[in-house]
Amino acid sequence: MSLASSASETIAAMKAAQKYLYQCGGPILMLIGTIGCMLNLIVFTQKALRKNPCSIYFIAYNVANFLYIYSSLLALTLSVGYSIDVSIYNLIICRLRLYTVSLFNTLSPFYLILASVDRIFVTSSNALTRQRSTRRFAYLCILIGTLFWALFHSHALIASNIRQLAPNAFLCYFQQGIHLVFVSYYAVIKETSTLLLMIICGL
Repeated sequence: MSLASSASETIAAMKAAQKYLYQCGGPILMLIGTIGCMLNLIVFTQKALRKNPCSIYFIAYNVANFLYIYSSLLALTLSVGYSIDVSIYNLIICRLRLYTVSLFNTLSPFYLILASVDRIFVTSSNALTRQRSTRRFAYLCILIGTLFWALFHSHALIASNIRQLAPNAFLCYFQQGIHLVFVSYYAVIKETSTLLLMIICGL
């Protein structure tokens, strides 16, 4: 009985610590992230820089980061820190939240990889390769890439639901089964490939 009581107290203490961590740390991280994104946007949108293709990629990168902060971290802070989670009561909001989080979580590293590839073009000894570093090519890559990933993650608008984990405990997440397995493997592959591509492009 004492072991069960001790375990319950430990779990309660951990939940309380998690709650206070998000209450205090969440807003601070959001503030720092917002200021960082804004400062970067101010720098890269300067007249002297915005003509540079790499700056265009970094503008898109910071916009994606900004949107990711307020689609993911804000929702997580409200949910865990303040027990405010609208997504568990409304299926449309649930699906939109999962979709935007998945999309911006992918777009952010995608734009960063494009910027790295642009640096490869610029520093290439081949004149034809250097000519690929243009504003038109940058806009085209961003447009096509954004449309592709927006369509690719559209499954979150369909294959997600509000699941009841326990009495008065609900969770907005992907549907169980093959789709959840796909999402899990995709997340691992995405993170691994992003890391490898950044390492390769940085060499």
